[in-house]
Amino acid sequence: MAHALQINTANSQKVSGEFVTFADERYYVVHNVDQMPAFFVSVISNEDHWLFASSTGGLTAGRVSPETALFPYVTVDKVHESSPHTGSKTVIRVDSSNGSQFWEPYNREQDALYSVSRNLYKNTLGNKLCFEEINHDLKLKFRYTWSTSDEYGFVRDCEIENFGDADRSLEILDGLQNMLPAGTPLFTQTNVSNLVDAYKWTELDEASGLAFLTLYSGITDRAEPCESLKATTVFNLGLDKPTVLISSNQLMDFRQGKALTQEKHKRGLRGAYLVAAPLEIAAGASHAWRMVANTEQSQADAVALRKELTDPAGLSATITKTIAAGSERLARRMAASDGFQATAEENVTVHHYANTLFNVLRGGIFNDQYNVSSRDLRRTIRSFNKDVYERSSDFLAGLPETVNLKELLELVAERNDPQLSRLCSEYLPITFGRRHGDPSRPWNKFAIVLQDEYGEGLLSYEGNWRDIFQNWEALMLSFP
Repeated sequence: MAHALQINTANSQKVSGEFVTFADERYYVVHNVDQMPAFFVSVISNEDHWLFASSTGGLTAGRVSPETALFPYVTVDKVHESSPHTGSKTVIRVDSSNGSQFWEPYNREQDALYSVSRNLYKNTLGNKLCFEEINHDLKLKFRYTWSTSDEYGFVRDCEIENFGDADRSLEILDGLQNMLPAGTPLFTQTNVSNLVDAYKWTELDEASGLAFLTLYSGITDRAEPCESLKATTVFNLGLDKPTVLISSNQLMDFRQGKALTQEKHKRGLRGAYLVAAPLEIAAGASHAWRMVANTEQSQADAVALRKELTDPAGLSATITKTIAAGSERLARRMAASDGFQATAEENVTVHHYANTLFNVLRGGIFNDQYNVSSRDLRRTIRSFNKDVYERSSDFLAGLPETVNLKELLELVAERNDPQLSRLCSEYLPITFGRRHGDPSRPWNKFAIVLQDEYGEGLLSYEGNWRDIFQNWEALMLSFP
Protein backbone atom coordinates (compact mmCIF):
# COMPACT_ATOMS: atom_id res chain seq x y z
CA MET A 1 0.00 0.00 0.00
CA ALA A 2 1.56 3.27 -1.12
CA HIS A 3 -0.23 5.71 1.17
CA ALA A 4 1.31 8.21 3.59
CA LEU A 5 -0.16 8.63 7.07
CA GLN A 6 -2.49 11.62 7.23
CA ILE A 7 -4.25 13.45 10.03
CA ASN A 8 -8.03 13.29 9.78
CA THR A 9 -9.19 16.91 9.73
CA ALA A 10 -12.80 16.22 8.69
CA ASN A 11 -13.53 14.44 11.95
CA SER A 12 -13.01 17.69 13.84
CA GLN A 13 -16.21 19.03 12.27
CA LYS A 14 -19.19 19.50 14.55
CA VAL A 15 -22.21 17.27 14.63
CA SER A 16 -25.30 18.75 12.97
CA GLY A 17 -28.65 17.56 11.66
CA GLU A 18 -31.16 18.63 9.05
CA PHE A 19 -33.99 17.45 6.84
CA VAL A 20 -32.95 16.81 3.23
CA THR A 21 -34.45 15.39 0.06
CA PHE A 22 -32.42 12.31 -0.77
CA ALA A 23 -33.25 9.58 -3.31
CA ASP A 24 -36.60 11.32 -3.96
CA GLU A 25 -37.64 11.03 -0.29
CA ARG A 26 -37.44 13.18 2.81
CA TYR A 27 -34.73 12.09 5.21
CA TYR A 28 -33.20 13.41 8.38
CA VAL A 29 -29.40 13.34 8.25
CA VAL A 30 -26.93 13.48 11.12
CA HIS A 31 -23.68 14.92 9.80
CA ASN A 32 -20.42 13.67 11.34
CA VAL A 33 -22.32 11.00 13.22
CA ASP A 34 -19.08 9.33 14.31
CA GLN A 35 -18.34 12.33 16.53
CA MET A 36 -21.30 11.34 18.74
CA PRO A 37 -21.45 8.48 21.22
CA ALA A 38 -22.84 5.38 19.53
CA PHE A 39 -26.65 5.28 19.49
CA PHE A 40 -29.35 2.82 18.49
CA VAL A 41 -31.77 3.08 15.55
CA SER A 42 -34.75 0.89 14.65
CA VAL A 43 -35.87 0.39 11.06
CA ILE A 44 -39.60 -0.24 10.61
CA SER A 45 -41.30 -2.52 8.10
CA ASN A 46 -44.93 -2.83 7.06
CA GLU A 47 -44.47 -6.60 7.24
CA ASP A 48 -42.68 -8.89 9.71
CA HIS A 49 -39.10 -7.59 9.34
CA TRP A 50 -37.19 -6.21 12.32
CA LEU A 51 -33.86 -4.40 12.15
CA PHE A 52 -31.94 -2.66 14.93
CA ALA A 53 -28.78 -0.83 13.92
CA SER A 54 -26.01 1.04 15.67
CA SER A 55 -24.67 4.34 14.38
CA THR A 56 -21.35 2.48 14.17
CA GLY A 57 -22.77 0.28 11.38
CA GLY A 58 -23.34 -2.82 13.49
CA LEU A 59 -26.79 -4.39 13.40
CA THR A 60 -29.09 -7.28 14.16
CA ALA A 61 -32.01 -8.16 11.91
CA GLY A 62 -34.46 -10.88 11.01
CA ARG A 63 -38.10 -11.70 10.41
CA VAL A 64 -40.96 -12.44 12.82
CA SER A 65 -38.85 -12.98 15.97
CA PRO A 66 -35.25 -13.40 17.20
CA GLU A 67 -35.70 -17.14 16.60
CA THR A 68 -35.49 -16.45 12.86
CA ALA A 69 -32.67 -13.91 12.77
CA LEU A 70 -30.56 -13.00 9.76
CA PHE A 71 -27.79 -11.55 11.94
CA PRO A 72 -27.31 -12.71 15.56
CA TYR A 73 -29.74 -11.18 18.04
CA VAL A 74 -27.43 -9.82 20.74
CA THR A 75 -27.63 -7.07 23.33
CA VAL A 76 -27.19 -3.43 22.38
CA ASP A 77 -23.62 -3.13 23.69
CA LYS A 78 -22.54 -6.01 21.45
CA VAL A 79 -24.39 -4.52 18.46
CA HIS A 80 -22.39 -1.29 18.89
CA GLU A 81 -19.17 -3.32 18.76
CA SER A 82 -20.16 -5.74 15.98
CA SER A 83 -19.43 -3.70 12.83
CA PRO A 84 -15.97 -5.26 12.21
CA HIS A 85 -17.38 -8.80 12.00
CA THR A 86 -21.19 -8.66 11.52
CA GLY A 87 -23.29 -7.00 8.84
CA SER A 88 -21.88 -4.76 6.12
CA LYS A 89 -18.22 -4.94 5.12
CA THR A 90 -16.67 -2.94 2.29
CA VAL A 91 -13.02 -2.72 1.22
CA ILE A 92 -12.12 -0.52 -1.76
CA ARG A 93 -8.79 -0.63 -3.58
CA VAL A 94 -8.05 2.57 -5.49
CA ASP A 95 -5.39 2.28 -8.19
CA SER A 96 -3.26 5.27 -9.14
CA SER A 97 0.18 6.09 -10.51
CA ASN A 98 1.47 6.09 -6.93
CA GLY A 99 0.30 2.54 -6.25
CA SER A 100 -2.78 1.11 -4.56
CA GLN A 101 -4.64 2.73 -1.69
CA PHE A 102 -7.12 0.79 0.46
CA TRP A 103 -10.18 2.37 2.04
CA GLU A 104 -12.68 0.68 4.36
CA PRO A 105 -15.76 2.83 5.00
CA TYR A 106 -17.01 2.85 8.60
CA ASN A 107 -13.78 1.29 9.86
CA ARG A 108 -12.65 3.46 12.77
CA GLU A 109 -9.21 1.84 12.67
CA GLN A 110 -8.53 3.80 9.46
CA ASP A 111 -9.37 7.21 10.93
CA ALA A 112 -5.72 8.29 10.92
CA LEU A 113 -5.25 7.39 7.26
CA TYR A 114 -7.82 9.57 5.55
CA SER A 115 -9.85 12.72 6.01
CA VAL A 116 -13.41 11.39 6.07
CA SER A 117 -16.94 12.48 6.99
CA ARG A 118 -19.54 9.98 8.14
CA ASN A 119 -23.25 10.75 7.84
CA LEU A 120 -26.34 8.78 8.82
CA TYR A 121 -29.69 9.23 7.04
CA LYS A 122 -33.11 7.90 8.05
CA ASN A 123 -36.21 8.54 5.99
CA THR A 124 -39.11 10.23 7.72
CA LEU A 125 -41.36 7.20 7.07
CA GLY A 126 -38.97 5.18 9.25
CA ASN A 127 -38.31 2.20 6.98
CA LYS A 128 -34.95 3.10 5.38
CA LEU A 129 -31.53 3.76 6.88
CA CYS A 130 -28.49 4.99 4.94
CA PHE A 131 -24.85 4.99 6.05
CA GLU A 132 -22.55 7.32 4.11
CA GLU A 133 -18.82 7.96 4.24
CA ILE A 134 -17.08 10.68 2.21
CA ASN A 135 -13.34 10.28 1.63
CA HIS A 136 -12.06 13.82 1.00
CA ASP A 137 -8.55 12.62 0.10
CA LEU A 138 -9.63 10.05 -2.50
CA LYS A 139 -12.58 12.17 -3.70
CA LEU A 140 -14.89 9.19 -3.32
CA LYS A 141 -18.25 8.83 -1.59
CA PHE A 142 -19.69 5.45 -0.54
CA ARG A 143 -23.14 4.82 0.87
CA TYR A 144 -25.40 1.87 1.53
CA THR A 145 -29.09 1.89 2.40
CA TRP A 146 -31.11 -0.78 4.22
CA SER A 147 -34.74 -1.31 3.21
CA THR A 148 -37.16 -4.23 3.21
CA SER A 149 -39.29 -6.20 0.77
CA ASP A 150 -42.08 -8.56 1.83
CA GLU A 151 -41.29 -10.92 -1.02
CA TYR A 152 -37.48 -10.76 -1.05
CA GLY A 153 -36.37 -9.90 2.49
CA PHE A 154 -33.69 -7.36 3.37
CA VAL A 155 -32.30 -5.15 0.61
CA ARG A 156 -28.96 -3.34 0.88
CA ASP A 157 -28.50 -0.78 -1.92
CA CYS A 158 -24.93 0.43 -2.41
CA GLU A 159 -23.47 3.29 -4.42
CA ILE A 160 -19.96 4.65 -4.92
CA GLU A 161 -19.53 8.12 -6.41
CA ASN A 162 -16.42 9.76 -7.84
CA PHE A 163 -16.69 13.49 -7.09
CA GLY A 164 -13.13 14.23 -8.18
CA ASP A 165 -11.84 15.63 -11.46
CA ALA A 166 -10.10 12.45 -12.62
CA ASP A 167 -11.40 9.02 -13.65
CA ARG A 168 -10.78 6.29 -11.06
CA SER A 169 -9.95 2.60 -11.37
CA LEU A 170 -11.24 0.64 -8.40
CA GLU A 171 -11.70 -2.88 -7.17
CA ILE A 172 -14.46 -3.37 -4.63
CA LEU A 173 -14.95 -6.16 -2.13
CA ASP A 174 -18.39 -5.69 -0.62
CA GLY A 175 -20.95 -7.74 1.20
CA LEU A 176 -22.32 -9.16 4.43
CA GLN A 177 -20.67 -11.06 7.27
CA ASN A 178 -21.82 -13.41 10.02
CA MET A 179 -25.20 -14.27 8.56
CA LEU A 180 -27.12 -17.02 10.28
CA PRO A 181 -28.41 -20.12 8.53
CA ALA A 182 -32.14 -20.79 8.73
CA GLY A 183 -33.30 -22.75 11.75
CA THR A 184 -30.75 -21.42 14.24
CA PRO A 185 -32.43 -21.39 17.70
CA LEU A 186 -32.06 -18.21 19.75
CA PHE A 187 -30.50 -20.01 22.72
CA THR A 188 -27.76 -21.51 20.58
CA GLN A 189 -27.14 -18.15 18.86
CA THR A 190 -26.43 -16.44 22.15
CA ASN A 191 -25.14 -19.19 24.45
CA VAL A 192 -23.35 -21.79 22.34
CA SER A 193 -22.57 -19.98 19.09
CA ASN A 194 -19.47 -22.12 18.54
CA LEU A 195 -21.78 -25.16 18.37
CA VAL A 196 -23.84 -23.41 15.68
CA ASP A 197 -20.66 -22.73 13.70
CA ALA A 198 -19.95 -26.47 13.68
CA TYR A 199 -23.29 -27.14 11.98
CA LYS A 200 -23.04 -24.38 9.34
CA TRP A 201 -23.02 -25.30 5.67
CA THR A 202 -22.75 -22.57 3.01
CA GLU A 203 -22.99 -23.21 -0.72
CA LEU A 204 -22.81 -21.05 -3.85
CA ASP A 205 -24.76 -21.71 -7.02
CA GLU A 206 -22.20 -20.32 -9.44
CA ALA A 207 -24.59 -20.07 -12.38
CA SER A 208 -26.88 -17.60 -10.61
CA GLY A 209 -24.62 -16.19 -7.87
CA LEU A 210 -27.19 -17.31 -5.28
CA ALA A 211 -25.80 -18.51 -1.95
CA PHE A 212 -27.53 -20.82 0.54
CA LEU A 213 -26.74 -20.71 4.25
CA THR A 214 -28.05 -23.83 5.98
CA LEU A 215 -27.50 -26.14 8.92
CA TYR A 216 -26.14 -29.54 7.97
CA SER A 217 -28.82 -30.90 10.30
CA GLY A 218 -31.05 -29.64 13.07
CA ILE A 219 -29.16 -28.91 16.28
CA THR A 220 -30.14 -31.58 18.79
CA ASP A 221 -28.57 -33.93 21.33
CA ARG A 222 -31.20 -36.61 20.82
CA ALA A 223 -30.49 -39.80 18.89
CA GLU A 224 -33.04 -39.04 16.19
CA PRO A 225 -33.03 -37.81 12.59
CA CYS A 226 -33.46 -34.05 12.46
CA GLU A 227 -33.30 -32.55 8.98
CA SER A 228 -32.84 -28.85 8.39
CA LEU A 229 -34.90 -28.09 5.30
CA LYS A 230 -34.81 -24.28 5.04
CA ALA A 231 -32.11 -21.83 4.03
CA THR A 232 -31.05 -18.23 4.34
CA THR A 233 -30.52 -16.97 0.78
CA VAL A 234 -28.44 -14.05 -0.47
CA PHE A 235 -27.56 -12.72 -3.91
CA ASN A 236 -26.06 -9.71 -5.66
CA LEU A 237 -27.36 -7.55 -8.51
CA GLY A 238 -25.45 -4.82 -10.34
CA LEU A 239 -21.84 -6.02 -10.33
CA ASP A 240 -20.83 -7.76 -13.54
CA LYS A 241 -19.29 -11.23 -13.14
CA PRO A 242 -17.95 -10.73 -9.63
CA THR A 243 -15.78 -13.14 -7.69
CA VAL A 244 -18.00 -14.45 -4.90
CA LEU A 245 -16.76 -15.40 -1.44
CA ILE A 246 -18.98 -17.21 1.04
CA SER A 247 -16.67 -16.73 4.02
CA SER A 248 -14.49 -13.94 5.39
CA ASN A 249 -11.29 -15.99 5.03
CA GLN A 250 -9.88 -13.98 2.11
CA LEU A 251 -10.52 -10.49 3.49
CA MET A 252 -6.90 -10.05 4.52
CA ASP A 253 -5.72 -11.36 1.14
CA PHE A 254 -7.71 -8.60 -0.57
CA ARG A 255 -6.29 -5.98 1.81
CA GLN A 256 -2.82 -7.17 0.87
CA GLY A 257 -3.52 -6.97 -2.86
CA LYS A 258 -3.57 -10.71 -3.46
CA ALA A 259 -5.76 -12.42 -6.05
CA LEU A 260 -9.03 -13.92 -4.79
CA THR A 261 -10.37 -17.41 -5.48
CA GLN A 262 -14.12 -17.91 -5.74
CA GLU A 263 -15.56 -20.07 -2.98
CA LYS A 264 -18.19 -22.71 -3.78
CA HIS A 265 -18.66 -24.51 -0.48
CA LYS A 266 -17.72 -23.84 3.13
CA ARG A 267 -18.49 -25.87 6.22
CA GLY A 268 -18.01 -25.16 9.91
CA LEU A 269 -17.50 -21.41 9.36
CA ARG A 270 -19.59 -18.30 9.90
CA GLY A 271 -21.49 -17.54 6.74
CA ALA A 272 -20.69 -14.50 4.61
CA TYR A 273 -21.45 -13.23 1.13
CA LEU A 274 -18.78 -10.96 -0.34
CA VAL A 275 -18.41 -9.99 -3.99
CA ALA A 276 -15.27 -8.59 -5.61
CA ALA A 277 -15.35 -6.73 -8.92
CA PRO A 278 -13.33 -4.08 -10.78
CA LEU A 279 -14.99 -0.74 -11.53
CA GLU A 280 -14.05 2.13 -13.79
CA ILE A 281 -15.78 5.30 -12.61
CA ALA A 282 -15.51 8.51 -14.62
CA ALA A 283 -15.19 11.87 -12.91
CA GLY A 284 -18.59 12.95 -11.61
CA ALA A 285 -20.08 9.48 -12.19
CA SER A 286 -21.24 6.73 -9.84
CA HIS A 287 -22.02 3.02 -9.82
CA ALA A 288 -24.77 1.25 -7.86
CA TRP A 289 -25.44 -2.36 -6.91
CA ARG A 290 -27.59 -4.20 -4.40
CA MET A 291 -27.47 -7.23 -2.15
CA VAL A 292 -30.61 -9.06 -1.05
CA ALA A 293 -30.91 -11.58 1.81
CA ASN A 294 -33.90 -13.49 3.15
CA THR A 295 -34.54 -15.97 5.94
CA GLU A 296 -36.44 -19.26 6.24
CA GLN A 297 -36.61 -20.03 2.51
CA SER A 298 -37.98 -23.38 1.40
CA GLN A 299 -36.63 -25.45 -1.46
CA ALA A 300 -39.48 -24.21 -3.67
CA ASP A 301 -38.63 -20.60 -2.74
CA ALA A 302 -34.97 -21.15 -3.64
CA VAL A 303 -35.78 -22.77 -6.98
CA ALA A 304 -38.13 -19.89 -7.90
CA LEU A 305 -35.51 -17.31 -6.90
CA ARG A 306 -32.82 -19.07 -8.92
CA LYS A 307 -35.10 -18.89 -11.97
CA GLU A 308 -35.75 -15.16 -11.42
CA LEU A 309 -32.00 -14.54 -11.33
CA THR A 310 -31.77 -15.48 -15.01
CA ASP A 311 -33.17 -11.97 -15.65
CA PRO A 312 -31.19 -9.75 -13.24
CA ALA A 313 -32.55 -6.44 -14.59
CA GLY A 314 -36.14 -7.63 -14.38
CA LEU A 315 -35.62 -9.00 -10.88
CA SER A 316 -34.04 -5.75 -9.69
CA ALA A 317 -37.00 -3.76 -11.05
CA THR A 318 -39.42 -6.11 -9.31
CA ILE A 319 -37.57 -5.74 -6.00
CA THR A 320 -37.71 -1.96 -6.32
CA LYS A 321 -41.47 -2.15 -6.87
CA THR A 322 -41.98 -4.35 -3.79
CA ILE A 323 -39.99 -1.90 -1.63
CA ALA A 324 -42.16 0.98 -2.87
CA ALA A 325 -45.33 -1.06 -2.30
CA GLY A 326 -44.28 -1.75 1.29
CA SER A 327 -43.66 1.95 1.89
CA GLU A 328 -47.10 2.79 0.53
CA ARG A 329 -48.79 0.20 2.76
CA LEU A 330 -46.95 1.56 5.80
CA ALA A 331 -47.95 5.13 4.91
CA ARG A 332 -51.60 4.10 4.48
CA ARG A 333 -51.56 2.32 7.83
CA MET A 334 -50.13 5.40 9.53
CA ALA A 335 -52.57 7.72 7.74
CA ALA A 336 -55.42 5.64 9.19
CA SER A 337 -53.88 6.33 12.62
CA ASP A 338 -53.82 10.10 12.06
CA GLY A 339 -50.03 9.91 11.88
CA PHE A 340 -49.56 12.67 9.30
CA GLN A 341 -49.83 16.37 10.05
CA ALA A 342 -49.37 19.40 7.80
CA THR A 343 -47.61 22.24 9.58
CA ALA A 344 -44.83 24.69 8.75
CA GLU A 345 -42.48 22.98 11.24
CA GLU A 346 -41.20 19.78 9.70
CA ASN A 347 -39.52 18.63 12.91
CA VAL A 348 -42.87 18.86 14.74
CA THR A 349 -44.76 16.90 12.08
CA VAL A 350 -42.10 14.18 11.93
CA HIS A 351 -42.00 13.96 15.73
CA HIS A 352 -45.78 13.52 15.79
CA TYR A 353 -45.51 10.82 13.11
CA ALA A 354 -42.82 8.97 15.08
CA ASN A 355 -44.90 9.09 18.27
CA THR A 356 -47.93 7.72 16.45
CA LEU A 357 -45.84 5.06 14.70
CA PHE A 358 -44.43 3.66 17.93
CA ASN A 359 -47.83 3.84 19.63
CA VAL A 360 -49.26 1.73 16.81
CA LEU A 361 -46.33 -0.69 16.91
CA ARG A 362 -46.88 -1.28 20.63
CA GLY A 363 -50.69 -1.17 20.79
CA GLY A 364 -51.68 -2.17 17.27
CA ILE A 365 -54.38 -0.64 15.10
CA PHE A 366 -57.87 -1.68 14.07
CA ASN A 367 -57.61 -3.61 10.85
CA ASP A 368 -60.31 -1.89 8.80
CA GLN A 369 -61.67 1.17 10.58
CA TYR A 370 -65.14 0.26 11.95
CA ASN A 371 -65.61 -2.72 9.64
CA VAL A 372 -65.48 -6.28 10.96
CA SER A 373 -64.40 -9.44 9.13
CA SER A 374 -67.17 -11.99 9.73
CA ARG A 375 -64.72 -14.87 9.18
CA ASP A 376 -62.40 -13.64 11.91
CA LEU A 377 -65.32 -12.84 14.21
CA ARG A 378 -66.61 -16.43 13.87
CA ARG A 379 -63.17 -17.87 14.62
CA THR A 380 -62.81 -15.60 17.67
CA ILE A 381 -66.18 -16.51 19.16
CA ARG A 382 -65.57 -20.23 18.55
CA SER A 383 -62.25 -19.91 20.39
CA PHE A 384 -63.66 -17.90 23.32
CA ASN A 385 -66.95 -19.76 23.94
CA LYS A 386 -67.93 -22.91 22.06
CA ASP A 387 -71.45 -22.98 23.50
CA VAL A 388 -72.21 -19.44 22.30
CA TYR A 389 -70.71 -20.25 18.91
CA GLU A 390 -72.78 -23.40 18.46
CA ARG A 391 -76.10 -21.76 19.30
CA SER A 392 -75.28 -18.72 17.13
CA SER A 393 -73.58 -20.54 14.24
CA ASP A 394 -76.44 -19.98 11.77
CA PHE A 395 -76.59 -16.28 12.60
CA LEU A 396 -72.82 -15.88 12.30
CA ALA A 397 -72.69 -17.82 9.04
CA GLY A 398 -75.37 -15.54 7.58
CA LEU A 399 -73.42 -12.34 8.14
CA PRO A 400 -71.93 -10.63 5.08
CA GLU A 401 -68.20 -11.03 4.52
CA THR A 402 -67.62 -7.58 6.04
CA VAL A 403 -70.06 -5.87 8.39
CA ASN A 404 -69.99 -2.43 9.99
CA LEU A 405 -69.50 -2.57 13.76
CA LYS A 406 -72.63 -0.52 14.52
CA GLU A 407 -74.77 -2.72 12.29
CA LEU A 408 -73.27 -5.85 13.84
CA LEU A 409 -74.09 -4.76 17.38
CA GLU A 410 -77.65 -3.84 16.36
CA LEU A 411 -78.17 -7.29 14.80
CA VAL A 412 -76.69 -9.02 17.84
CA ALA A 413 -78.93 -7.02 20.21
CA GLU A 414 -82.02 -8.36 18.40
CA ARG A 415 -81.04 -11.91 19.40
CA ASN A 416 -81.31 -11.17 23.15
CA ASP A 417 -78.21 -13.26 23.89
CA PRO A 418 -76.20 -11.44 26.59
CA GLN A 419 -73.14 -13.67 26.12
CA LEU A 420 -73.05 -13.13 22.36
CA SER A 421 -73.49 -9.38 22.91
CA ARG A 422 -70.60 -9.40 25.38
CA LEU A 423 -68.27 -11.25 23.04
CA CYS A 424 -69.10 -9.01 20.07
CA SER A 425 -68.69 -5.87 22.17
CA GLU A 426 -65.30 -7.09 23.42
CA TYR A 427 -64.11 -8.18 19.98
CA LEU A 428 -60.88 -6.37 19.10
CA PRO A 429 -59.77 -6.86 15.47
CA ILE A 430 -56.28 -5.47 16.04
CA THR A 431 -53.23 -5.90 13.84
CA PHE A 432 -49.62 -4.73 13.62
CA GLY A 433 -49.02 -4.61 17.38
CA ARG A 434 -46.17 -6.42 19.10
CA ARG A 435 -44.35 -6.62 22.41
CA HIS A 436 -41.82 -3.84 22.74
CA GLY A 437 -38.71 -6.02 22.87
CA ASP A 438 -35.37 -5.03 21.38
CA PRO A 439 -31.66 -5.56 22.11
CA SER A 440 -31.77 -2.87 24.80
CA ARG A 441 -34.53 -4.88 26.56
CA PRO A 442 -33.75 -8.45 25.51
CA TRP A 443 -35.89 -9.89 28.32
CA ASN A 444 -38.98 -8.78 26.35
CA LYS A 445 -39.40 -11.43 23.65
CA PHE A 446 -41.27 -10.14 20.61
CA ALA A 447 -42.93 -11.86 17.67
CA ILE A 448 -44.29 -9.95 14.67
CA VAL A 449 -46.92 -12.43 13.49
CA LEU A 450 -49.13 -10.93 10.78
CA GLN A 451 -50.36 -14.12 9.08
CA ASP A 452 -51.88 -17.37 10.30
CA GLU A 453 -50.78 -20.86 9.30
CA TYR A 454 -52.84 -20.58 6.09
CA GLY A 455 -51.24 -17.31 4.97
CA GLU A 456 -54.34 -15.30 5.86
CA GLY A 457 -54.14 -11.97 7.67
CA LEU A 458 -54.00 -12.52 11.42
CA LEU A 459 -55.91 -10.22 13.77
CA SER A 460 -54.51 -10.41 17.27
CA TYR A 461 -52.58 -8.36 19.75
CA GLU A 462 -49.27 -8.82 21.55
CA GLY A 463 -47.97 -7.17 24.69
CA ASN A 464 -49.84 -6.42 27.90
CA TRP A 465 -52.99 -4.40 28.51
CA ARG A 466 -51.09 -1.46 29.97
CA ASP A 467 -49.19 -1.05 26.72
CA ILE A 468 -52.28 -1.40 24.56
CA PHE A 469 -54.56 0.99 26.39
CA GLN A 470 -51.80 3.46 27.26
CA ASN A 471 -51.06 3.85 23.57
CA TRP A 472 -54.68 3.81 22.47
CA GLU A 473 -55.55 6.73 24.72
CA ALA A 474 -53.90 9.23 22.37
CA LEU A 475 -55.10 7.42 19.26
CA MET A 476 -58.76 7.43 20.34
CA LEU A 477 -58.69 11.17 20.94
CA SER A 478 -57.48 11.78 17.39
CA PHE A 479 -59.40 9.01 15.61
CA PRO A 480 -62.32 10.42 13.56
